[in-house]
Amino acid sequence: MILGIEDITGGPQIVAFLVWLALSALFYLVCYMAAMQVIDGWTGNSIAKIPVMFAAAIPSAALMAALDYSPLIIAVVMAVSNYFRVQNLAAKAAEAGREPPNKILHYGASYGYLILVPALAFYLRGFISAP
Repeated sequence: MILGIEDITGGPQIVAFLVWLALSALFYLVCYMAAMQVIDGWTGNSIAKIPVMFAAAIPSAALMAALDYSPLIIAVVMAVSNYFRVQNLAAKAAEAGREPPNKILHYGASYGYLILVPALAFYLRGFISAP
């Protein structure tokens, strides 16, 4: 007799948790770290940062909705780490003697992105999972 995952006590729940953990890591790296760094590099202190960040929220949210991922916990983690990310940008700019980032612009655009992603993911989930 071969044991399956269903034969292990809590097996399906453990697998579901590991899948959720892997998706959380994927979304943190792709939808937060990579997207924010690339957009910050492209836009700098330009006001174009706001519409670009808001437009980048659409594919991130669509990916979350398509994979049926609930982004509440990761949204909180991203919001906390975003504060330190912008502080780090300011410290690195001061070290290098460059123009410091406009904190109002950076915080406004990045937190707008972080609010739009879970909101759009919940909204789009209704369209994707509709019969």
